[in-house]
Amino acid sequence: MFRISLLEGLLIVWAVVTGIMLALMISRSIMGTNEDDQLYLSQADKMLEQEHQEGVKRDRNFVPYLYALGTASGVLLLSIFCLWIWQGLLRT
Repeated sequence: MFRISLLEGLLIVWAVVTGIMLALMISRSIMGTNEDDQLYLSQADKMLEQEHQEGVKRDRNFVPYLYALGTASGVLLLSIFCLWIWQGLLRT
């Protein structure tokens, strides 16, 4: 049977959470490359304005997920560091 220590398990979970966060950040930056917060168009370009607003709204939908994943990644990293220090102190 394959056994994983607590430290290795936390490192795997941290890598997965951080990988998902980075993937969301990359996809957000790719989708938001052509999007600005404000766009000034003439009355004839209402369709472009609507598409722009949809893009900005979609971009803002990523923010809560990025905050949650960033917080989880930070907490996991701090937990890994504390566990690593604790295991080192027990061995000495």
